Amino acid sequence: MKTNSQILELAVKYHRANRFNQAQQSYLQVLKEEPKNPEALYGLGLLSQQIGQPQIAEKFLSNALSVQPELLKAWFSLGNLHQAQGQFPEAESAYQRAIALKPDLASLHNNLGYTLQEQGKLEEAIVCYQKALELEPNCREADVNWGNALHIQGKLSADKQPHYAQLNYKLGVAREKAKDLPNAIAYYRQAINLQPNLAEAHYHLGVVLQAEGELEAGIDCLQTALQINPNYGEAYMCLGLIYQTQHQLNEAAAVYRQGLKLINPHYAAAIKSQPVAEFVPEKYASPELKLGEVTVGNYQFPAIPPVTASEKKRPFFSVIIPLYNRKDYMLECLASVLAQWQGEDEIEILVMDNASDPPLYDLVNAIGGGIVHYYLNSENIGPRRNFNRGIALSRGEWIHLMPEDEYVLPGYYSRLKSSLEGCPDSVGAAFTGYENINEKRKVVFTQKHSGMKRGINKNWLQRIGGSNPLNPCATLIRRAAHERLGAYDLINLYTPDWELYKRIASFYDWWCEPAILARYRQHSNNMSSEVFLAGAQGEYYRMGIEISESYLPQEYCAEITARSRDIYFNRCLSDVAIPLKADNVAGAFRLIQEALKINSSPEAVTNLFNWLATEKATPLRNAIASKLISQASNQSNSEENLNNFYFAYP
Repeated sequence: MKTNSQILELAVKYHRANRFNQAQQSYLQVLKEEPKNPEALYGLGLLSQQIGQPQIAEKFLSNALSVQPELLKAWFSLGNLHQAQGQFPEAESAYQRAIALKPDLASLHNNLGYTLQEQGKLEEAIVCYQKALELEPNCREADVNWGNALHIQGKLSADKQPHYAQLNYKLGVAREKAKDLPNAIAYYRQAINLQPNLAEAHYHLGVVLQAEGELEAGIDCLQTALQINPNYGEAYMCLGLIYQTQHQLNEAAAVYRQGLKLINPHYAAAIKSQPVAEFVPEKYASPELKLGEVTVGNYQFPAIPPVTASEKKRPFFSVIIPLYNRKDYMLECLASVLAQWQGEDEIEILVMDNASDPPLYDLVNAIGGGIVHYYLNSENIGPRRNFNRGIALSRGEWIHLMPEDEYVLPGYYSRLKSSLEGCPDSVGAAFTGYENINEKRKVVFTQKHSGMKRGINKNWLQRIGGSNPLNPCATLIRRAAHERLGAYDLINLYTPDWELYKRIASFYDWWCEPAILARYRQHSNNMSSEVFLAGAQGEYYRMGIEISESYLPQEYCAEITARSRDIYFNRCLSDVAIPLKADNVAGAFRLIQEALKINSSPEAVTNLFNWLATEKATPLRNAIASKLISQASNQSNSEENLNNFYFAYP
C-alpha cells in the first residue's frame, strides 16, 4: 500500500509526463485521505488550468492558499491564471502577494509589469520591468516588455524597432514551444507591429492561431507570410493542415504539394518528371496474393515471402499506409512521410486502398503521384489481410505500417536509419517515443518510455509482454523478422499489433529511440472508439495473452503471463466506464465477463466485488441483480456487433 507522499510523488511524475488522467486520479486519491493537502490542491489547480478549466483551477488554487497562505507557487500560478483570463486587477493582486513573499524574483516583477501595462499603467509597468532587469540583467522577457511599453509611449527609436521585433519573435517561439499559446500570440503580434514585413512572425502567428482553432485568422497570417516570402514552404504546409481541418481536401492537396516542393528537393525533382496519371482501376489493381503459414508456438500466422531477386536496390524503409474510405487525415499522414522522402532507394511508400468507395486514388496522386505506389483491392479483404498484403509487396529492409490518421514528426526516418543501419542482426524491430493528440490536435498523452535507454534494452520482453506501450506509427519491424515469424494474426481483431510485438520480442532484440517522433490521433471515428463503446476489447486482450503464452521463453512465460492477466483484468474494470457512460450496460457486462476469464484468482474476484459496490457501477449492478442480461444473449450480440465494426487497422 502506497503512502500519501508516494502517491503525490507519482501524481507529479504523471503530471510532468502530460499523463493528465493518471495525475488527476492520483491527486484526488491524496485528497481523499487528506482533503486539505496543499500540494495536491495546487497540483489539481495547475492541471485544471493546463486542460482548459480555469474556474476549477481557480477553486483548487484558492483552496490551497486557504490552507497554506504562504505557498508562493500557488500565488504565482493564480496570477498567471487571472492574467490568461484577462482578469488583470485580480492578477495584479496575486502577483503583489507573491512579491511580498519573495521580492527578489525577477519573473514576478516582469509578470506584474505586464499586468499593469495591460491596464494602461505604463509608468508603473516600466518601473516593474526595470526592477526585473536590475534583479536579472539577462531577463529577456523584461527587456522585451520594457521595449514594448516604450513603443506604446512613442519613446522607442526607429533604429531599435527591428531589434525588439526580433526579441518579441524569439519570445513568441519560446512561449509556443512551452504550449503557452496566448502569450505566444501576443509576442508575435507585437513583433509584427514593430516590423510588419517579418515573414517568420506572420507564419508562426498563423500556426498558433490554427492550433487555437482560429482558422480564418490563421489563413490570413499564412497568406501574408507567403506574400512577403513566396518560397516559404512551411507556410504552405500549415495552410494544407488548415484546409484539411476545414475538409477542403482538394485545396489542402494543392498547397501541401507546393509546400513539399519547396521543403524537399528530392520530392520536387521526382514529381517534376512525372506526368499526372489518369486513374485506370485495372492499372492499380493489387495482386491477389495467397500467403502460406508459419507456425510459432501453438499457432499459425500468415507467412511473408522473401523479397524476389532484382537488380533494383532495396530501399531501407517501406512505409505502408492502409486506406478504407476515411480521408479526413490522410493527406497529413502522406505529407509527413513525403517531407522526409529522400528517394526510392531510401523509402518506398505503398498505399493499400482496401476497396474504398469511391477509390481514394485522386487524393493520393494529388500529392504522391510519381512517388507513391497505389494499390487498389478488388474487394475489401479486411484490415489485417490488407496489412499483410502490403508487407508481402514491400521490398524495404524495415517495414513501417502506419494508419492514415497517424503521422510522423520531422527526423523520424533519418534518426532511425542512423541507428538501425549499423545495428546487429539480432535486432528485429525498433520503436520511438510518441504523443497522442485529440481531434483538436492537443497533446493528451506522451509516451517517453521512461527508464529505457537509447539502443537495445534487455528487459524489453518483460515490458512488452506485460502490456503494450507502443503504437504502430512509432514502430518499425525488420522485414526478415516478418519472413521468419509471420505477419498480423487474422483472427485477433483488436490486439494483433501487441501480439505481433510480443512474438518478435520472444526471438529478437528491439531498438529503442526514446525521442518523440510520431503522433497517434484519438478521435471518434477510429476503431478503438467503436470497440471501447461496445466493450469488445476484453476478449482480444485475453486472446493476445493466450496466444503468446504458447511461445514466450519458458523462463519468463509464467511471470509475464501472470502480470499481463493482472494488468488487463484491471484495464477491463477501468474500461467499463466507457460503455456505461454511453448507457451501454450490455457492453459493460461483456467487459466484466472477459475480465473474469482473464483473471479469476481470489484476489481478482475480491477486487471485482469491491468495484461493483462503488457508485459508478450502480447501473451494471442493477442489471446483474435483475437478470436483464444473460450470457447467451450477450454472446449473440457479440457476434452481431463484431460484423459491424469499422476496422481501419487492428
